[in-house]
Amino acid sequence: MPTFQELGLSEPLIDALRHLGYERPTPIQEQAIPVLLEGRDVIGQAQTGTGKTAAFGLPLLDYVDPGDGEVQALVLTPTRELCIQVTQALRAYGERRGVRVVAVFGGAPIPGQVAQLKEGAQVVVGTVGRVMDLMGRHKLVLTSARYVVLDEADEMLDLGFLEDVEMILSRCPSGRQTGLFSATIPPEIKRLAETWMYDPQTIKVKAATLTIDTVEHWFVGVGDREKPDALARVLKAERPEQAIIFVRTKIGADRLARSVSQRGVRVKALHGDMSQGARDGVMIAFKDGRERLLVATDIAARGLDISGVTHILNYDMPNSPDLYVHRIGRTGRVGRSGRAITLVTSRQRRELEAIERHAGIEIGEWSANGRGGAGPPAAPPDAPATAPTGGGDDAPAGNGDGRDRAAREPSRRRRRDPAAPSEEREARRPRHTKPRRQPDGPSTKLLVGAGRAQGLEPADVISAIVDHSHLDGEDIRNVRLLERFSLVEVPAARADEVVEKVHGCDVRGVALRVQVAGR
Repeated sequence: MPTFQELGLSEPLIDALRHLGYERPTPIQEQAIPVLLEGRDVIGQAQTGTGKTAAFGLPLLDYVDPGDGEVQALVLTPTRELCIQVTQALRAYGERRGVRVVAVFGGAPIPGQVAQLKEGAQVVVGTVGRVMDLMGRHKLVLTSARYVVLDEADEMLDLGFLEDVEMILSRCPSGRQTGLFSATIPPEIKRLAETWMYDPQTIKVKAATLTIDTVEHWFVGVGDREKPDALARVLKAERPEQAIIFVRTKIGADRLARSVSQRGVRVKALHGDMSQGARDGVMIAFKDGRERLLVATDIAARGLDISGVTHILNYDMPNSPDLYVHRIGRTGRVGRSGRAITLVTSRQRRELEAIERHAGIEIGEWSANGRGGAGPPAAPPDAPATAPTGGGDDAPAGNGDGRDRAAREPSRRRRRDPAAPSEEREARRPRHTKPRRQPDGPSTKLLVGAGRAQGLEPADVISAIVDHSHLDGEDIRNVRLLERFSLVEVPAARADEVVEKVHGCDVRGVALRVQVAGR
């Protein structure tokens, strides 16, 4: 596998990647970067977690002229979350080139984004709706945008954005270079490429897979309020040489780092709200082995490629099975063994099963000498081993060999047939004893930031809206579950109210992110 330098990237980008901990390109990066550097159009078919952002972002950053204040490159994304992720990554990669990257997305004040554009931006990352809005206000001019990327194009199709995407492309120079990246290439996306791209080269890579021979997978069953104590027990029992503790949010990273520190354990946080200098400092210290424990969000930890990581601890469940694979890929490297331990609440067992099916593994319940989960507190490091009171299948044999076996043999859990309806599912399934009435008046489409990957069902989305906004269930229609998000239509007059009341609500252990689609 070549190095980033051998792919032809400039020295400032190589230097940035080195500081961020990147060592070798992923398959999509290895194949796409040289083609994009040649100036060719590219269709990249790859799943989330394969490194697409760097694949299109690094050539983009090499293309733009930092001395020119015009918008020279545009990245279109379907959602504000992806817009923010891509922006953070491009800023980190392009800092040493002096490239200014501005994010424009719905849900944030327009004047602030307009002010940033006026200050000068070589790269704009934006959601389709906000880019259209700013173009209509003549605040975003794309006549110099000769490098355009459509990220997650199939999700733009699902959200009904293709017509707007074509309008945006028509405002960019005809001689532009275009990259289209998508997990799938349905006929509509193929037609878009044929219409708006010039002789594109198609690059197709498979999603990352786990090397299960070098990584042991475990879960710890916990209640929501027990997670800090459970993590402390795991850390004390496992004594990792180096571990990354993954959380979902920036606030959660800071909060957990404080909690762990208050227990007398040295730990550093890493998240997107930190300055670039602070993030670099933490990454370098962790890579050099001067820091042993890192609490990180998925976005902030993307650049970490460190062979010494012995443990991955999922304090928060990953948002998708692909993300689990991406997280776990940071341990068990270069022939070393690794351990992955995930804290799981009762509501998240289905998500755990989805990960097992996706990765082709069985995740055993963590218990070695009574350590972990619902077991008793771990004994001091030098204390003699004793079986947990009450015994049971997971009780150790009472000697070193028994403890070793318990640590290495995942306990087998009886798998529920996913096709068989559970009592909970049956209870939640809507039953109609009379014909459904059709909602009156126009409807508005909402985007919910969770989908099949989080174990959601249509009934979950409907119940959340009914329970928190007091809409009649018959006013909710056209619920569509996709892999990472869902779509639902509600009466237009109450759309903003639904967003306000349902956003942040917990469903199956997932805090729902809700917005009006297209904003």
